[in-house]
Amino acid sequence: MCERYSLTAGLPDVVEQFRIGQVVTSYVPKYNISPTQSVPVVYEYRKQRILDDHRWGLMPYWSKDAVLADGRAIADRPIFRRIVNKQRCVIPCSGFYGWLSQGKVHQPIRFVFKDRRTFGIPGFYERWPRVDGEEIRAFTMISTAPNRVAQSYVDRMPAMLDEEGIDAWLSETNVEYRTVFHHVRELPADEMEMYPVGGYINDRTREAPECAEPIRAGYAPLRR
Repeated sequence: MCERYSLTAGLPDVVEQFRIGQVVTSYVPKYNISPTQSVPVVYEYRKQRILDDHRWGLMPYWSKDAVLADGRAIADRPIFRRIVNKQRCVIPCSGFYGWLSQGKVHQPIRFVFKDRRTFGIPGFYERWPRVDGEEIRAFTMISTAPNRVAQSYVDRMPAMLDEEGIDAWLSETNVEYRTVFHHVRELPADEMEMYPVGGYINDRTREAPECAEPIRAGYAPLRR
């Protein structure tokens, strides 16, 4: 399962690409995002796109889809019907991680687009009130079976939306999930590459650019 990703783009680029109308979060690039961390997601409110922090992983944990969700199955679960129809979001992502396991060796691998572009992952968000009057905001992302680039390293990978798909997915007027699900895409293998990174990402508290950098300077990206 994919349980690490990164968002390395600068705020101006994210705002422009996702046509953000209001930034609520104190945005900084993140190189080692793991479940339970708060990260920027995009949602629409009153026809304006908002960039705000949400916790990665729905709560409570009675759901096996707390971190990743199967887009085809989730709509048939009554407990998720409200959020799939009305509480959809997009998660900006610059790359995700998997592991090459050979015996006792677990080498982390980063998967990115060849042109290093940031892409949008479809997701859902939920909000729970707290006793102090605040609220917990959390999300899950839709995943797909891995493509041929990632299949040896993860059993699930993030899905994606193109620009038209993002428009449809976020629109508050689209209140029926089945009318927008067809926009969900598998990441295109021909446009992706991978390279090994250091073991920094095994430390969930480590947050630095070297988490997303090739394991050694000048390393040629691996291609499958």
